[in-house]
Amino acid sequence: MKLDRFDKQILEVLTHEDINLNELSERINLSVSSVHRRIKHLIDTDIMSSLKRDINYEKLGFKLHIILQVSLSKHDSDTFAKFLEELESIPEVINAFLVTGQSADFLVEVVAKDMENYSDFLLKRMGKIEHVVALHSSFVIKEYNVFNCTALLSKVAG
Repeated sequence: MKLDRFDKQILEVLTHEDINLNELSERINLSVSSVHRRIKHLIDTDIMSSLKRDINYEKLGFKLHIILQVSLSKHDSDTFAKFLEELESIPEVINAFLVTGQSADFLVEVVAKDMENYSDFLLKRMGKIEHVVALHSSFVIKEYNVFNCTALLSKVAG
């Protein structure tokens, strides 16, 4: 799909700022209805997944942010589907990635209120999921937003 300069500006601004349609419209010098129509098109074509805002989990009391490497004993679509179904029932899980090139099969993003909460999650929930054979935790110390949307969009046909 080709993106014109307005589409690219919309993506650039929305990637870095929490802004309403009126402000976005003024910023890129396009009517509110046109901006709305373009955002809807970007969502409909799966370039954007939604206009959801990032949640500040720390403000909600989740002090720990963990990237959990999970290895499974079986590697087939049914096992992966059942594993993901289990993950969806665990509120501390906020994201999951099926990966290759690692010793793990999945990278699971987790938040926890404290170490006791994380220990319960790990031992009572994750460790009991069928076919889970290894769990390795990496605790996020600081998150950096290094995504350079402008540079990336310059490589997109327009």
